Amino acid sequence: MAPALISALLVLCWLLPLEPWFRYEREAIGQGQLWRLLSGNLVHIDGWHLLFNLVGLWLVHWWVADSLSGGRWLVTSVLCGLGVTAGLYLWHPDIAWYMGFSGALYGVFATGSVFMLPHHRYLAMAGLVLVAMKLIADEVGLLDLGVSSISDVTVIHQAHNYGFAVGALVALVWSRFSGRSGSGSPPAGS
Repeated sequence: MAPALISALLVLCWLLPLEPWFRYEREAIGQGQLWRLLSGNLVHIDGWHLLFNLVGLWLVHWWVADSLSGGRWLVTSVLCGLGVTAGLYLWHPDIAWYMGFSGALYGVFATGSVFMLPHHRYLAMAGLVLVAMKLIADEVGLLDLGVSSISDVTVIHQAHNYGFAVGALVALVWSRFSGRSGSGSPPAGS
């Protein structure tokens, strides 16, 4: 089960002192430490940050469980995580460092929701619209419902935007080339 594997990996990275070598650091990436483009998604600033990401991971799993198989969960997580850090690297030279899995989670949510469309059209559309509205509210500073409300974490909202966009793109490309959407199995209760 992909969420359990990812949860274990995030907790392991928290327990081991990997943050100095794993976090996304723009300067280090520019010097060739390319692994940080992926590993930056696996480390967290503090325990609250990790806890929020773990809760988010299981909420996203609950939302997309019928539409996104374990293998696609993992592939989508990697692609969205890389999309987040590539976006930060290419278009935000002012962001020197980044840590966390939330950007990838927004991507998995988007991928799973797009895959839900054929079987749960209105529910999937409502989820996509509500999350898009939250992203817009975050971007313009209208909302702060995250870890930054209880911790000293500064949320990099651009990471959420890139994750969501890459997740939607992953779903559209996957659907186009596979000729179908989701995990290929009928939804529960059909």
